[in-house]
Amino acid sequence: MEIIKKTANINAADLFAMTKGPEVRKMQDAKGETLELLAYVIYKDDKNDGEPVTVLAVKTIDGAMYATNSKTFIRNFSDILAMYEECGEELPTRYKVGSARSNAGREYLTCTVG
Repeated sequence: MEIIKKTANINAADLFAMTKGPEVRKMQDAKGETLELLAYVIYKDDKNDGEPVTVLAVKTIDGAMYATNSKTFIRNFSDILAMYEECGEELPTRYKVGSARSNAGREYLTCTVG
């Protein structure tokens, strides 16, 4: 596992729980909700077939943990982080988990500031 980016306030126990813990749910389960985040980690891990995959895992202020390998969601989230950092603004804590449909009709997850 390779950590790409994470919140500064994350400790080893939370990092393990968010990346390897059995209580992590799919981000799809939070579709339509606004999550108030306590921590996040973006990391690369190997799938069962050995291929690397990028994953975003988050922990909310109420202790729920969600993860996704959705490229669109991770790109949206990373873009938000980069823009706030570029402007020297404090990172938002509320993120809305949305969805959209591709031209082919496939649903995918989106992320916006909540």
